[in-house]
Amino acid sequence: MKKALLILFTIALFTGCENEPIDSSLTVITNPSNPTNPTNPTNPGSESSDLTLSLYELDTDISFSLFGTPIQTVTNSDINITNNVITSSNIELSVQGSTPVLENQTITRNGSGQVISDVSTTLSGAVTNEYFITYTSGNITEITYNYYDQEDPSFDENYTYNFTYSGNTITRTKVGSSIETLFSLNTSNKLVKKESFDNSVSILAEELTYNSDGNISNSITTGESEGEQSYNYDALENPLKTVYDEHYLLNFLSDEYEDEIGSVIAHFHASKNWTGVTINGDTFNFTLNYNTVNRISSRDIAYNFEGALSFIINERFNYVN
Repeated sequence: MKKALLILFTIALFTGCENEPIDSSLTVITNPSNPTNPTNPTNPGSESSDLTLSLYELDTDISFSLFGTPIQTVTNSDINITNNVITSSNIELSVQGSTPVLENQTITRNGSGQVISDVSTTLSGAVTNEYFITYTSGNITEITYNYYDQEDPSFDENYTYNFTYSGNTITRTKVGSSIETLFSLNTSNKLVKKESFDNSVSILAEELTYNSDGNISNSITTGESEGEQSYNYDALENPLKTVYDEHYLLNFLSDEYEDEIGSVIAHFHASKNWTGVTINGDTFNFTLNYNTVNRISSRDIAYNFEGALSFIINERFNYVN
């Protein structure tokens, strides 16, 4: 269930470009030219100039229609961080008002600090899904994913990816699949292209460009889905970059071939805070709030697309010295 909802969320967030927005001015940015004007929706922790995150709260609310039936899913995640490293997370998921499902996520690293497993369990200790990552000479060479559906044990979304490296290109193959995905990096080891092939025929490609700050500025997708996105930022440091850069390649090497990557880079890996996106000419500005020392304390993202699809993302940032 969770895997399917995450896929749906990704599709809703990053490939909704093929839908016409009902209102492209759903949200506004708070004081974009003067981010020092603070509002404090929650306790953001320390007000010093230190930029160390201790807790990152990521909540989503997705509403859509499935074969004419309205469905709402709500996910609340508390991501615990120590010394700029994610140590664990607590996730609460409910579907259409059902009793929330609570999960704990545990990340394990090897002696070099590389993530070797990411395991989610229920409060009773039952494993719901898990990733295992294998490295050779410091490079990711295999990722195995196992999903355990507590309601339908026969449901199978397990897979294994294998990787080979040649220059600045990483090739991913999936056991039992004819689809091969190539990830191309520039000289700064930033992703500039992701292209997937089915029996050597290109089926989907995404090309990325970066601005003078080194942040992604544009993403163009062609093939099975087509669209263009451009990304905007404020002038302040993004605290997520320090934390999530540890997972830079892992974020993308473990995804599905159809997953869009541009917005993930803008959100988690830009040096400045992501403030908005233009999707095929329609601009969406996010609502950002800052504390008294210019650290982002919250970000709210809201979309409403025709076809009974809408979602809200609320982020809260808590700091320590």
